[in-house]
Amino acid sequence: MTDKQKTLLCGDVNGNFLTLFSRVESIVKKSGPFDVLLCVGNFFGDDNSQLDAYKMGYRKVPVTTYVFGPSKSEHCQYYCEEGAEIVPNVVYMGKRGIFTTSADVKIAYLSGMSRRELGKDLPMCTFEPSDCSSIRDSCFRSQSEYRGVDLLITTLWPSGIQEDENQKIDVEQDILSDLVAWLAMHIKPRYHVVPSPNKFYERQPYRNLSIHQDYREGPTRFLGLAPVGNKNKEKWIYACSLQPVSKMRMTDILQATTDETTCPFDPELLKQHQPGKVVKFSGNGQYFYNMDAQDDDHGKRKRKGGDNPEKKRREFDPDSCWFCLSSPTVEKHLVICVGTHCYLALPKGPLTPDHVLILPITHHQSLTRAPDDVAAEIKKFKDALRKLYTSLGKLVVFFERNYKTSHMQIQCVPVPKGCDAQILEVFQDEAGIHSVQIEVLPPYSDIKQVTLPGAPYFHAELPSGEQIFAKTKQHFPLQFGRDVLSTPDILNCEDKADWRQCLLSRDQEDQYVADFRQKFRPFDFTAEDGSDSD
Repeated sequence: MTDKQKTLLCGDVNGNFLTLFSRVESIVKKSGPFDVLLCVGNFFGDDNSQLDAYKMGYRKVPVTTYVFGPSKSEHCQYYCEEGAEIVPNVVYMGKRGIFTTSADVKIAYLSGMSRRELGKDLPMCTFEPSDCSSIRDSCFRSQSEYRGVDLLITTLWPSGIQEDENQKIDVEQDILSDLVAWLAMHIKPRYHVVPSPNKFYERQPYRNLSIHQDYREGPTRFLGLAPVGNKNKEKWIYACSLQPVSKMRMTDILQATTDETTCPFDPELLKQHQPGKVVKFSGNGQYFYNMDAQDDDHGKRKRKGGDNPEKKRREFDPDSCWFCLSSPTVEKHLVICVGTHCYLALPKGPLTPDHVLILPITHHQSLTRAPDDVAAEIKKFKDALRKLYTSLGKLVVFFERNYKTSHMQIQCVPVPKGCDAQILEVFQDEAGIHSVQIEVLPPYSDIKQVTLPGAPYFHAELPSGEQIFAKTKQHFPLQFGRDVLSTPDILNCEDKADWRQCLLSRDQEDQYVADFRQKFRPFDFTAEDGSDSD
């Protein structure tokens, strides 16, 4: 396909330039031209005389080649300025950064060893925590949604990657890094490629973790490439065609594979916004832990709640909930108004500027588990929102997904008046696509009468008064409600079906909240006591 970048990657070159470029030339003759060659390990070696033929023009580099590094202090002298050519068609990219190719493939890279291990007088071939933070921030900058990067290239291996139950891999401790594991967990590369000291290693894809309980991330494929021309004939060059993640459908990015494994890294690393609190050192990496956590005799974090980890998982921590209003993690700038038992807030990645959420102030999993006073105030919010949307010449669809969520969220989405007759049909069509069995309930039905408290479900209230109910099972589409409402027949914004594709900046969120608060003011029963939600 024309929208894919044909890419070659190789391990440590170690000065074996003739072996490398001769092999690349034969691959090009057999398979056609490639766009780039990425040298993920040491480019230079003890003897670099083979490069003279390319400097003098007697030989030509067949594919545009990108070099990273250095990773050894004795190689620093051979590198030129970042962005310049070492020889024609071989570009030095520096020790860390992120760049996007002409085909829109995004590549992040971090070369060298940890400065903690080698000392502070060798800055060119070392890296530190701030380098990891800088790369992470560059990946996220100026993006309304973050999908990950296409490639991550590092000299060191991420700690934990060697823990592979499907195959045994012996990795020296001095090439394992917790800093690299932190970086990989945060930027979520589709491919993570490293140089391997001796053997080729291809790990089964692992599924990345998310800080959001109901948010699915894409997988990462990890490769360790052997040195160029190694005597054991281990694989040292790898070819692939990369479709840029920026041009892929979310369903393709998130697609599972039959050989997929769980994420091998310490989940605690994902909670560290900055890799700054170093409490334990291992090899070339750092461990990051909650500084308030107690240590046992071996320096490991103790679990609260005794020795039974299952019991700990079942306990609810209100401080970790994204929607409990008393939680330190709640984004209070999104709150529009607060009632006695519930509050109104702007969702992340709204379908329209007037798309809002009704949420309970304290922790309730679903409407079926909410006390009567909470349910009664939810009804008052719905009635007030219907009046608001009517004044704006719109109808409203309410829906709730009690599946892979911990805190009840009722989505309130205004829709054009002209589409009311098609909404049920579109829900049914979408259900058929996903093999979801939906039931149409008559108006004024009570959801508590058709399902058990705590049982997973999807429920929607349509402008006609009809209600849609589905008992959710494994693999239920998490964006089912948004998929329906974003279709051309309703809101015509299919690019917003996934909330991650339409995230707003903080300034935009503040503006949306202020605008909706102003529109809602005439219908806001929470201000009847004279209080002002501003």
